Amino acid sequence: MANSDDWLVATPDGLFDGSPDSWNLLLWRFGGDTFNALPVEAYFNEFYYPGVLADIFGGKDPKAPQDIAQKDRRQPRVAIALSGNSTGKIATREVTIKLEITDAEPDKQHALGCGARDLRLFRNGLLVKTWPDDVLKGASKRTVEATIPVIAGENRLSVYAFNNDNIKSGDASLSLSGADNLKRMGTAYVLAIGVEQYENPQYDLHYPVADATEMGGQLKDQQERIGRYNPIVTISLFNAEATRANILLALKRLAGSDLGPLPATAPRTLAKINQAQPEDAVIIYFSGHGAADHDRFYLIPHDLGYRGARTNLEGFKMILAHSISDRDLEGALKDLEANQILLLIDACKSGQALKAEEQRRGPMNTRGLAQLAYEKGMYILTASQSDEVAFESEKLKHSYLAYALLEDGIKKGLADLDGDRQILLQEWFAYATEHVPQIRRDRNKGSKELIEDEPDEQKVQRPRVFYTRQGGAERLIIAKVGNGNSQ
Repeated sequence: MANSDDWLVATPDGLFDGSPDSWNLLLWRFGGDTFNALPVEAYFNEFYYPGVLADIFGGKDPKAPQDIAQKDRRQPRVAIALSGNSTGKIATREVTIKLEITDAEPDKQHALGCGARDLRLFRNGLLVKTWPDDVLKGASKRTVEATIPVIAGENRLSVYAFNNDNIKSGDASLSLSGADNLKRMGTAYVLAIGVEQYENPQYDLHYPVADATEMGGQLKDQQERIGRYNPIVTISLFNAEATRANILLALKRLAGSDLGPLPATAPRTLAKINQAQPEDAVIIYFSGHGAADHDRFYLIPHDLGYRGARTNLEGFKMILAHSISDRDLEGALKDLEANQILLLIDACKSGQALKAEEQRRGPMNTRGLAQLAYEKGMYILTASQSDEVAFESEKLKHSYLAYALLEDGIKKGLADLDGDRQILLQEWFAYATEHVPQIRRDRNKGSKELIEDEPDEQKVQRPRVFYTRQGGAERLIIAKVGNGNSQ
């Protein structure tokens, strides 16, 4: 784009790629009709193709899965308004928002409307609430309401839906200004999960509890020193307490979807969890076994549901049935609202959590943990790629990832990549992705896999990172180095 760093490329049959801010700068025009046009981003589901230009230059001939002109291009209409007659700055913590969805009219090519499904509401670019599946439920128009928190300052609300052909509607928006009395210091929640003693001792590990303990302690100490969040609430689930039910309950309590009395068998530490608010930070760390099966990833909790030999294939299937899939994580986190959300998975095959199903990220109508992360502005770091194991070391007394993040990254300050005496989240993750492979090369002996279904010939371990926030998002400082006081 002229006078801009943004860019967009499109092929004749509709495939496109570009920077996010460019998506609405161009329109698709059909049949030479100037008035028969839609924004580029309306076609994300079928036609967004990251790297299309590089593939073409590399001699490939990418093709769109369907002629763009054959899609039902009619869009449902969405509108958003504040319920009631409030004007000026909002001084109450919660407001009710009305969303009106209207079907497209039948036309010569279509006897019915286009439908409206999977409505999404965002605040300041981050997903607040979804209405899955058919929104209209047979009607031509429907109004739904949502009661949402208001933060001090700007609250840019936006909403969109999809038609039955997964064509995105236009966005409707509403700007609210929260009064100064709504200012609050955010709470930082650190959920540290470590499983080294399993229901089946054949799966035991050595250092996940030590890693999770130090991760929780280091993050608590550093955040108290930085002073951005107060209080810092650390929740620890170790070994027998790190069951499938307890882990999911902790996540759901953070998301506000299960705040009732704790079950009698639940650890009392879960009572410290309140529903996270838009000003809060949530950091989730899991260390233990992980597994991948086809396009799914699984965290393996203490109660893995199998007591037989590790060589039994049926036993592996039983373990997966008792584990926490990426779909389970997606469901537990879908209602979570926080200013910063970090998920660190220190387990084998953990990169599969970011690879499952749809590998593109954008305003698309797809499922998956990474798509949810895109919409929530989450940051995810996994210990390995989807086809790699992750290691712990007797010499280091840590997993490789935990050692890189904690001992070298924070304690030695090596993750301060720009030398400003503070470690930003992006620096921390970038350091780990570069340093873990080096640790693996240097320490191929004396290491143990965090799931032992692969031979020790694997010479590399490469963490995988995911974050999508554009410029302007608040920087999250993970740690300060030495006596640095810069903000």
